[in-house]
Amino acid sequence: MSSSARGPFNVILISFDTLRRDHLGCYGYEKEISPNLDKLADEGVMFEDSIANCGWTLPQHVTMITGVHPIEHGVVYLQREQPIPEDIPTIGEIFQDAGYVTLAFCNQNHYGGDWRYGFQRGMNSFTNVFHYNNMMENVVPHVNAYMELLRDKPFLMYIHTNDTHEHFAASEPFGSKWGTSYHSRYEGEISYVDHYFGQILDKLDDLGLSEKTLVVATSDHGSEFKEHGFLEKKLNLYDEIVSTPLLMRLPGELEGNTRCSGLVATRDILPTVLDLCSIDTPLGVSGESLLDLAEGRGSPRREVFSHTLHESMYWYEHWSVRTDEHKLILTYRLPMPEGEKNLVADRFRRLEDVAINEDGHWIELYDLQQDPGEERNMAEESEDLVDELTSRLTSWVSKRGYAPQGDLL
Repeated sequence: MSSSARGPFNVILISFDTLRRDHLGCYGYEKEISPNLDKLADEGVMFEDSIANCGWTLPQHVTMITGVHPIEHGVVYLQREQPIPEDIPTIGEIFQDAGYVTLAFCNQNHYGGDWRYGFQRGMNSFTNVFHYNNMMENVVPHVNAYMELLRDKPFLMYIHTNDTHEHFAASEPFGSKWGTSYHSRYEGEISYVDHYFGQILDKLDDLGLSEKTLVVATSDHGSEFKEHGFLEKKLNLYDEIVSTPLLMRLPGELEGNTRCSGLVATRDILPTVLDLCSIDTPLGVSGESLLDLAEGRGSPRREVFSHTLHESMYWYEHWSVRTDEHKLILTYRLPMPEGEKNLVADRFRRLEDVAINEDGHWIELYDLQQDPGEERNMAEESEDLVDELTSRLTSWVSKRGYAPQGDLL
């Protein structure tokens, strides 16, 4: 960041639900399906190793707007309408207190923005009525109109679009732009959201706001295309799920075409945004600002801990520890009430084939340098490394007061 900030800066934080990092051109995808996101990366900072703190939507978005890890904020349940704790401030509350006009544009996937969880807290304007699919073409006119209305006032906009989440139904010409297979329609959804995202960037240029506006583009998690046997998300913590894009642009403050290697996490987004806007980070935020890293001075994380709990429907809890070189995944099956049906029984059958079953839980360890596809479990031959990473995980969890439903501690 420059020595004399010219703020306050506007902020647009947009989350493209289920957007895989490796499907963007700036991250190496061969097809040109994301020109506007790629341009944002060229003009700003691209974090090459951003890792989700959870494998599904609700805990991730709560972490995104609070800077607090899922097991710290506790909004981790599939079936409980548990709001964000009142003592944890949201991005809307923080920026509203700083004098910003705050707005949120969400959709009918309530896990990314809903009243029952507290996403509206601190928002001067909040809506989650946009359709589950084809939101971007409908929300962009509202976003652009508000930018024009607020051009002389600092504003924060939080946008959660579900378009890149199946079921894929992008408007034409995007729906069939790359073909009609399941995967091709996903590519079409990426081109769809990228196109309308470009209209937001163009409006910033037209209004002369680009150099006054921090744009953050990210995702809650990726998706699977049968790399490990499934077409799903939420169910695994492999890299196709937890590797997320993270792009930030603020001309004059963040140097363009910057590539930051090294581990960062979802909970680092909010403190970085606050740091750029010269707003104090509230006590209790466990994420870390990435500004020093973006400027070549800081160090990345030593590891990222991820967690997913399925206390219903799927009946298991799992954890991962990801370092630059390795990933440990521990899966604990939970007691299932009589008469309930486990919806992912096939996953456990697969685990029996590839994972070590020790004392009722499964252990997977992958060498990410030699085996980036996480295909060969090396846990049995690397017991010392399993013990070391497990110890780091259990020590970290025990310090946060979280009581695992699976027998981790």
